[in-house]
Amino acid sequence: MKSVETSVKVVRPVGALTAATADAFKAEMLTAITSDTASEVTIDMAAVDSVDNSGLIALLAGYDTAKRHCKRLSLCDVAPPVRIVFELAQLDRAVAMVDRQQLKAA
Repeated sequence: MKSVETSVKVVRPVGALTAATADAFKAEMLTAITSDTASEVTIDMAAVDSVDNSGLIALLAGYDTAKRHCKRLSLCDVAPPVRIVFELAQLDRAVAMVDRQQLKAA
């Protein structure tokens, strides 16, 4: 049996993911995803209170990049109003949403 060591990088955006903040968030997320030391990237959404179209587009870019690099991208602690936006955009079908307990158990 082979044991595989995985490394999880966590990105923690704060406030609203809007046109004003999406570029900086996207750059930080893509840096984490393309890092050679991370096999998984989790976006800790606990401090995010809203997401607009620009935030969704940034997350989709992260999803596409993670997929190309054969890495897992997940969202953690998504607030109910933000979760509704993800569900309406059907982003919840592409990106796993986990709670903090699931993240710690992994």
